[in-house]
Amino acid sequence: MADLLLYDDWIDFHLIGVNSIYSTSTQFIFHLNSTFDTHFQRIKDLDIWLDDHTYYFETYEWLDEANKIDYHIIKNIPNQSNSQKNEVDLTNLFKESIILVPNYKDCNYIVKISGWEDDLQNLSLPFTEKDFIKVIKKTEIDLISTADRLVF
Repeated sequence: MADLLLYDDWIDFHLIGVNSIYSTSTQFIFHLNSTFDTHFQRIKDLDIWLDDHTYYFETYEWLDEANKIDYHIIKNIPNQSNSQKNEVDLTNLFKESIILVPNYKDCNYIVKISGWEDDLQNLSLPFTEKDFIKVIKKTEIDLISTADRLVF
């Protein structure tokens, strides 16, 4: 009989929530890169299929080669879904908005960190709370039920 993959076998990253005064990703990334000397660059949007719609989440990546850590910043709310691009659906106005990681519903960005071997509490981010970063929130990955959405 084949072994089943366990949750810990494919969730090999940490997630951090960030609340910024910038709701526009390009402004947030620009200030992050210029303030902290990071090098985030826009990559293909993360597309997630939920409730018969595809939602697109803006995604940025930076590979910190010196520390061998791969960072992704993903906007926690999507751009327009494929159905929203083609038609106006007023019923969506009354639905609860789609959030990529509900554990971080008070954060407008998610930072996915791969390559960090130690526990989350000892994780040192390449940026800190600043005038444009209001909150940095850490939650253990085992407590995030939607972490599998970020396996890529």
